[in-house]
Amino acid sequence: MRNELLAWFAREGLVLTSVVMESDEPEEDEVKITIKAPLIALSRASSDFRECPDPVLFGYPEEALEMMNLDDMHQFISTWFEKAVEAGMGRCFVCNRLLDMGEEKPWDAVFVSTELYCWLLVHFDCKRYLNRDLKGRHPFEVIAQPPEFFDLTV
Repeated sequence: MRNELLAWFAREGLVLTSVVMESDEPEEDEVKITIKAPLIALSRASSDFRECPDPVLFGYPEEALEMMNLDDMHQFISTWFEKAVEAGMGRCFVCNRLLDMGEEKPWDAVFVSTELYCWLLVHFDCKRYLNRDLKGRHPFEVIAQPPEFFDLTV
């Protein structure tokens, strides 16, 4: 992840931090600090978590990131998710059924901001069960893959 995108997430208050003592020996004061930016989940499978796509790498002007707010990022992620669903990669986080664009698009991209920062896909009817399926997920245990590149031009 580019430092500029990580700095943007930090500016928006969306970076999680974990501090761990690496050694039990008092003379070795090694502290490990890990930071985690928001993730993307194409499904609930651990192999389907991705790093957040960087708008600049998808053709946004370099200075656009400085001017973006969280609503702009939500819109960008929603567009990225639509391309992922069109490519047959998106599954509902709750029921795990393959999503499609359909005539009325029966799913939504949701931003989770409790316990972890993550955008995910869920059917409208499945949203009420989302909290149940998020329990026990720890953001520092998730290993995210790089995001797929889609053509986001209109």
